[in-house]
Amino acid sequence: MKCFAAIDSYVTLKRSLGAVFRSEMRILKQFEHFCGDVPIETISPAVCRIFCRGVGPPTRWWERKHYTLRNFFAFCVARGHLAASPLIDAGPKIPHSFEPHIYSREELQRLLDATSVLKEKRAPLQPYAFRTLLLVLYAAGLRPSEGLRLRCCDVDLGDHVLSIWDTKFFKSRLVPTGISLSRVLESYNAMRQQLPFPEADRSPFFALKNGQSITLQQLEKVFTRLRKHAGIEHPSHARWQPRLHDLRHTFAVHRLITWYREGIDVQACLPLLATYLGHVNVSGTQTYLTMTPELLAEASKRFEQYVNIRKEQNHEI
Repeated sequence: MKCFAAIDSYVTLKRSLGAVFRSEMRILKQFEHFCGDVPIETISPAVCRIFCRGVGPPTRWWERKHYTLRNFFAFCVARGHLAASPLIDAGPKIPHSFEPHIYSREELQRLLDATSVLKEKRAPLQPYAFRTLLLVLYAAGLRPSEGLRLRCCDVDLGDHVLSIWDTKFFKSRLVPTGISLSRVLESYNAMRQQLPFPEADRSPFFALKNGQSITLQQLEKVFTRLRKHAGIEHPSHARWQPRLHDLRHTFAVHRLITWYREGIDVQACLPLLATYLGHVNVSGTQTYLTMTPELLAEASKRFEQYVNIRKEQNHEI
């Protein structure tokens, strides 16, 4: 396959999945101009290196180009267009000052309670749809786009499993749901039966009053309204406000805290968490593990227990 056709196929897929993809599209168009319409198997590591890197110290734009090409070549490999990615260099390491907001359990409850403001006579089920969707994003650690793309046939209420198809990194996975979340999904599903099913069992699970899917833009807008109503805000001078995607970060941190409290070997469980979240490897999961006072306290307790055990063993010797 040639470069232009491969890029066009990749962009079409991403946009069909609801991605905005503006900056990535710009980068890929630059890459098309840089390489020309050559067979993608002839693109060398040197070409990728020259395209991604300019002169001087690494910049975030270098990082963005590397990230975009890495995902494009992963698509090509997954589709059998390439045997291996020519992008063999590690991406530039740029320090990030951004820190995700880890919601407290009290904040999560306020956020869920705030969905009551969404009730309308013309759309009486709207509060339940958004409340259930937010619960799924947090309790199952889904990306917002993954939750929105769930179809009715993807929600197995009998076996308590969600099917996530062809998502980031072009991976699919099964996500088990706990008893509490399964009950919430069953309750919402009973209400969902009152809405149209334009595509039968392939209709959106989280739907508007006309049975059509909720868009990412609509969800972001509603989330901002709920967050403000719940009083979950950083100071006005802050560069970032708590985000919808931070629910996924919160899931990962809360899971670690629970494992620490249960005395589970956290390091041994990290690969399981990576698989559950749909990451390619553990390093992708580690970016979600923001250190919070609560997590630090639990890690300190575990370390103290380890030290005390070692002291007792040495004393016995």
